[in-house]
Amino acid sequence: MKILKHHLQERKFLFVLLSLVNFLLTPIHLLIFSSIPALIVVINFSLVILAGISICKEERFKVIYYAIAVVTLIIIWLEYMSVGNFNLHVARLIASLFFFSFLCFMMIKDLVQSKFFDLQSILGALAGYLFIGLIGGIIFEFIDTVLPRSFSHGEAIGGYIYYYFSFISITTVGYGDITPITPQAQSVTLIMSIIGQFYLAIVVALFVGKYLNKK
Repeated sequence: MKILKHHLQERKFLFVLLSLVNFLLTPIHLLIFSSIPALIVVINFSLVILAGISICKEERFKVIYYAIAVVTLIIIWLEYMSVGNFNLHVARLIASLFFFSFLCFMMIKDLVQSKFFDLQSILGALAGYLFIGLIGGIIFEFIDTVLPRSFSHGEAIGGYIYYYFSFISITTVGYGDITPITPQAQSVTLIMSIIGQFYLAIVVALFVGKYLNKK
């Protein structure tokens, strides 16, 4: 049991990264399993949460960490079983935002405190970047829920467009197919773009420093 736990702990960032990539591939899954689209989205979102549970190492944070994770999972499945429930929808967004923000903070903290430059550090940095995009998607969806028509997105429907827009914002690609209209949406878009670029710059600087120290 201890050996299995050790191996899982060593590969925690890999599991988290795979779950995040799996979530980003949700539209492809929907193409394959078109008869159960809502269930596929819920399962993929739940996998990210379950994979992220292994991230927290500090005992003082574990109770809060697990509590938020469990509450988020429960709300996600309750929303799935109560389609169209506005209160559950908002509750899911708030709970997800808290959980993934805490998770992202723990990963960045671990990255900064780590004294080694290895594969786990690289996987952790990649996962942290994807979590920033995920958090942005949740914020954009929350804005459009509270302030409808905050975004112009043509014929696109579904919650995935917010995550898509978040990632093209933090990577500063900006295809122009989705446009923030309200001042609130525009300001958050600017912040996400800045955070995305600063994250990359800081991670590169950390990796260079760790590599030089190792040498």
